[in-house]
Amino acid sequence: MSGHGPSFGAATTAHLAGFSVLVVIAAAVSSCGASTPEPREDGLAVAYYEPTGTGGDGALLTGVVEDLDGCLVVQGDDIDGEEPYVPVFATNDSTAREIRQGTTVNLGGGAPRVFAGDWAYPDACPAAGPYWVVAQPE
Repeated sequence: MSGHGPSFGAATTAHLAGFSVLVVIAAAVSSCGASTPEPREDGLAVAYYEPTGTGGDGALLTGVVEDLDGCLVVQGDDIDGEEPYVPVFATNDSTAREIRQGTTVNLGGGAPRVFAGDWAYPDACPAAGPYWVVAQPE
């Protein structure tokens, strides 16, 4: 019966693909392979990744640094959706310790659907993201 909507096989494949994405996200959120730099003076938790290769900054996140239940986040008018982004900084990037609450930042990088690689993600930060992987310093 070709042409009468999706087949059972297509629906099953779509469901399994969605499940696979959830498994990858859960695995990424639970990994803690990156070394964590010195904590911030104000005690805010910061997410970090272990840099490898060269990082890109194909997009720009502009917003205000805020404290969300003890986690450093960026909230702004140009951000899609209601949730603030959790910036994930390279372990060799001092920006994470230097930016202050209430200041406006411009962070080059990108928003991956799934975060891959070694990273340290604090319990204080929302596990579901959304994440903003800040471009590595040059």
